[in-house]
Amino acid sequence: MNKTFMGRIASIGAVAALGLTVAGCQGGGEAELEDTPEAQAFLFRQAVMRVIAQKMVPLGGMARGEVPVDEELFTKSATDLETMAGMATEGFMPQGIPSGSRALPAIWENWSDFEQKAQDFQQAAQALADAAESGGFEAAKDLVQPVAQTCGGCHRTYREREE
Repeated sequence: MNKTFMGRIASIGAVAALGLTVAGCQGGGEAELEDTPEAQAFLFRQAVMRVIAQKMVPLGGMARGEVPVDEELFTKSATDLETMAGMATEGFMPQGIPSGSRALPAIWENWSDFEQKAQDFQQAAQALADAAESGGFEAAKDLVQPVAQTCGGCHRTYREREE
């Protein structure tokens, strides 16, 4: 099996494990979620978004010159991010916003726009991963910011701001 496929399988396993961890940690001061499809979707999307954020940390740090470049970590983070980007909308089914979620009803009211923003993220993540796999850090570093911009484009529209 090729290395990229195995990396994707590992990423999916990490999300599943993180989702179980998040689901198992519901007593830590947070209100316990009901066992509903909406709550399960929320736990899934929360796990996916946390993994995406963790993959963006080394990518952004290296691209901004804040941390030393590690070619292997950069490429792995980019390919993992591409995998996770494909899962971004899965946790938004069915409609529902349980306690603790910052998702706005506008997601479901403007589903086609939400899907387009998610597709923009997926395309940007794929371009980053493809460049990293074929040309390494130097070929891909300028594609990190466009990925981050797609994240912000969706979050500004469809996620409640933190207070």
